[in-house]
Amino acid sequence: MRTYEIYPLLGATYRLSGLSIEVTYANIGGDPRTTAVRIPEVAIRAGVPVGAESLDPYIAGDRLSLRLDVAGDLDDLEAGDVVVLEYVAELDGLPAIFIPPLAPDLDFEGVSVYADTPDVEDGTPARRSEKLTLVLDAGGEFSIPGRELEYWNTASNSIEKAAAKGLYISVAGPPQPTPVEDPSSGPQWPRLVALLAGLIVFLVAAWRGVPAAARRYREAAERHRQTEAYAFAQLCKVMDSGNSEAAYRAMLRWAERLGAGMNLRTFAATYGDESLRAAISALSAGIYGEAEKAGGPKPVTRQFKAARRRYLERDAQGRASTLPPLNPT
Repeated sequence: MRTYEIYPLLGATYRLSGLSIEVTYANIGGDPRTTAVRIPEVAIRAGVPVGAESLDPYIAGDRLSLRLDVAGDLDDLEAGDVVVLEYVAELDGLPAIFIPPLAPDLDFEGVSVYADTPDVEDGTPARRSEKLTLVLDAGGEFSIPGRELEYWNTASNSIEKAAAKGLYISVAGPPQPTPVEDPSSGPQWPRLVALLAGLIVFLVAAWRGVPAAARRYREAAERHRQTEAYAFAQLCKVMDSGNSEAAYRAMLRWAERLGAGMNLRTFAATYGDESLRAAISALSAGIYGEAEKAGGPKPVTRQFKAARRRYLERDAQGRASTLPPLNPT
């Protein structure tokens, strides 16, 4: 038996017709036979609750939350620094497919923006996160927009709003140079001399500041590559590749970023489930001479992410509980 869950995305009538499935059955005294069984037509009518017709897109659930997380210190930013933004939405009541795109299309002079692939995960709650990496190439003031979504609260039968506040970023350093356009009548000599003098001053200042900015950028990029988050992102990329050695090596590199006394087996035993522990053991066996027994890496990316989330939450609680008193006597 196969079970399918259907989630209409719009209020409309949906018809499933002309479908069939192949069934193989035993043929006494002969070879098994395969036949096509026609599926009766099914019609589904999906409606929008009264009062929710204006929602676009339509989102419904007991709760919807939005937040904008920032990785990096926003104080004393300079040209060459890196800031990572993560827009996160969590929805109780529907799968993650109902959560629309979150991150805005940022286009700033003097900022290079790199967007990661959205991370979408069903569960209770369903979750969607989108990460933007901002490389601050020049100085200036930049306004990062927040995000708002209206949804139908199935508990209160009313439209409610979830919002994540935006933020401002102030970056010290020379601003992005603006191209100078010549007037249609052509520049006059005094003005041309002033422009050339200003250009020379700017080039001298930029020439002195470029090595330091480039060094800070390289240092920031290297710090990012040494983080636990970066190592885990690399692990997820090779998890389902079928290459046992690459997956296991990526796990070891990520495990080095965890806290003292933590290794893969301890991590799986403390925060994972049986499928995660079995997958790690299988990968280890494949590396150390038992590949014919272990097989390739199993697709346990979701279990790994859930276990890591539990680890990070417990680690954050541990750090909070060890903070010294604010007013020691």
